[in-house]
Amino acid sequence: MWSTFPVALAGAAVVAAGHTAPISDALLSSALADLLTHADVSQGPRIAPAWTANVTQLFGASTLGYQVGSYAYDQAGRRWRSTLCSNNTIFHASGDTLCFDQLSVDLHGASPFGSNMTAGAGDGAICRTLPLAFYDQFALLALGKKTGSSSVAGVPCDLWYAASTTKEGQNITASACVAADGVPREFNMTTGMAYKAVSEIKYTFSNPHIGALSDDVFAPSAVCASKYPMPACEGGSKQALTLYRVHGKAEPYSLVNRNAGDALGDMAFFCDIIGMDATQVVTEWAVEVDSAWGQYAFCLFQGGKNVCWGHTGKHVGRESSLGLGGGAAQGQCSRNEETGSWISFPDVGECPAGAAVGTNGCTWIATPVRSVLAGCIIKHRGLQEMCAQERGHAPMLRSAAIFAAALETSDPAKGGCPDASASGPGSSISSWIVV
Repeated sequence: MWSTFPVALAGAAVVAAGHTAPISDALLSSALADLLTHADVSQGPRIAPAWTANVTQLFGASTLGYQVGSYAYDQAGRRWRSTLCSNNTIFHASGDTLCFDQLSVDLHGASPFGSNMTAGAGDGAICRTLPLAFYDQFALLALGKKTGSSSVAGVPCDLWYAASTTKEGQNITASACVAADGVPREFNMTTGMAYKAVSEIKYTFSNPHIGALSDDVFAPSAVCASKYPMPACEGGSKQALTLYRVHGKAEPYSLVNRNAGDALGDMAFFCDIIGMDATQVVTEWAVEVDSAWGQYAFCLFQGGKNVCWGHTGKHVGRESSLGLGGGAAQGQCSRNEETGSWISFPDVGECPAGAAVGTNGCTWIATPVRSVLAGCIIKHRGLQEMCAQERGHAPMLRSAAIFAAALETSDPAKGGCPDASASGPGSSISSWIVV
């Protein structure tokens, strides 16, 4: 499936809009800290110290749609919260509601809930915690310069722009239109990431209320307070699966601490967020797992290695595509027949070479089958056109069939794509992708 990113860039969707957020957060939390430590931060705009506002957010991939909700900011308390919902129409023309509640609080390492995100609502909700240092979403503006004046929804505001490059070579920019009350009416960030959905994030703030905020505003959600991580599903058994993963050539050719998806589940990626580089590689994997599914983890390629956050011990993680489909806990234990499934593979669950699933509690084995270029599937095997026909009419079976056939054989007469190289060293952040 995909790779991942974080907020400020939101939180969620993963991929849609939620899965994207963790990727940008991982990038920004460390990048901003490094940039601001070695820069003159006295030249930017004055940001009001504490306020709430309505917010609208838009990612770089327009198919993700707008997210609408509320935002709370407390500069002195070093905390912020973004609660956003959107209407996603990939599976049903009338749309399905995607909601994400992202919280970032500087707890100085005293709790794992300093950076967390609640996805879904009611019995469909799950909590994801991210081992990220707190960062101020507006911090980069401290490096900015005033470039002019404008107005947003009739409110006069000053234009500010800041740009910098991280030590990893990632180009980050921030621009804002900050009103006289110190509340940005617009705030935009670009990350320089190759993955279109997280390459740009735009916020519009309205109806601000300025003043001190209570601790209750920043309290963890009920599911984060009492159900993290989710317990494993009951009645697991050995299952053989065919799964797929999109990745950059620099990433390790492995599913250890990575995400993957079945053919139907990957349609949320290929049919909804077709902003990927055509040179990305898609690999088919033959997998055997213990289906006592745990909570689906956020996994990404960072610092030259694969890492996962938020899984249930050794258990292979699982959720429905985009967390939709009506199953409890984002589809962790449900059939997910309409949406397909996403799977995560914790390193602690991998079976040693030659060992069967279940040996000493190991939970998974994965063998690569073959790899092809994403561009072949999308542009040359008709997936893009079929996605357009099936969008809003789940399950997207014909699209999934085109996708699977492209990996099953290299024979173009049977819908196959030619083999592509899949492996290589490296640690570039730009190789992250979300699944």
